[in-house]
Order: sequence, then C-alpha cells, then structure tokens
Amino acid sequence: MSKIVIDHSRVTKIVLLAVLIIFLAIVYTNANAKNVSMSKIEDQLKSKTDITSMQRCNNRQLMQFMGLDYTNYNGYIYYKSKEALGVDEILIVKVKQRSDLTSVQESVESRIDSQISTFESYGPTQVSLLKNAIVYKKGKYLFYCVAKNPDKYEGVFRHAI
Repeated sequence: MSKIVIDHSRVTKIVLLAVLIIFLAIVYTNANAKNVSMSKIEDQLKSKTDITSMQRCNNRQLMQFMGLDYTNYNGYIYYKSKEALGVDEILIVKVKQRSDLTSVQESVESRIDSQISTFESYGPTQVSLLKNAIVYKKGKYLFYCVAKNPDKYEGVFRHAI
C-alpha cells in the first residue's frame, strides 16, 4: 500500500491563486461597459423615469453649470430642474479615454459642493438631495444624479450599459 501525502501549503497556494484569478476577472468585468449610444441611453431614461420633468440642457449650459466642454467628450446627456431653486440634475458623459473620467468627476464634485454652499443657509431639502447625489463610473461613462429617487435613474443607466 502506498500512502498519499498531501502538501497543505501547495494546496493553499493553488486555492489562493484561483481566488485571485476569479477576483481579478470580476473586477475587470465590472469596470467595462458596453459601447452604447447616448441616444439609446436617453431613450431608456425617457421611457423608464420622469426625466422629462426636467429640461434638457445644451452645450452652453453644460459649460455654464458643469464647467465641461462638450468637444472633449464622445457625448453627453444633461438634464436639470426647470425650477429656479431646484437642484435635480442628471449628467451622463461618455469620455474618449478612461483617464478623462477623473476631470469629469472633479467637475461634478465641484458642482455638488457649490450647490451645497449655495443652499445650506436656506434650502435644507436641496442640501439633503445634494448630499445623496450619486456619482458612478463604469467603462468610459460617468453618471451623476441628484433627484428624489436617484437610484431609479442609476438603475436604468446601469441596465442600459
């Protein structure tokens, strides 16, 4: 009879390596996004949310409110509240290079901070909405939303890409 000797340290190394490979595969998959046109994403938002209660913003307004030059990106969707004191906003930017996401995120965070500063002395409802803003990056997209139910908009966006 022959004895089978199990080298526990070798088994442990193999298991840890397998776990690492699985982890890296999940991270890589979650970081990528389908290449979806902005019009398709906008159509999904229009059909599954109440985005049409906001006004669609143009290139000038993107620069005015968000500090972003539309020519630097592959596309964007920007809606904001029709009300003067409303803070509801949805912005989706498709960048040319993933490295561009950082500057877009900085602009969004600057917008949130500026809005909080504007409303903190007299608009507790607006400040609450701003503090619950969602900023989410996936692939070459950045999603930003301030709304009563930002999760609803984010869910539609995640499903679209």
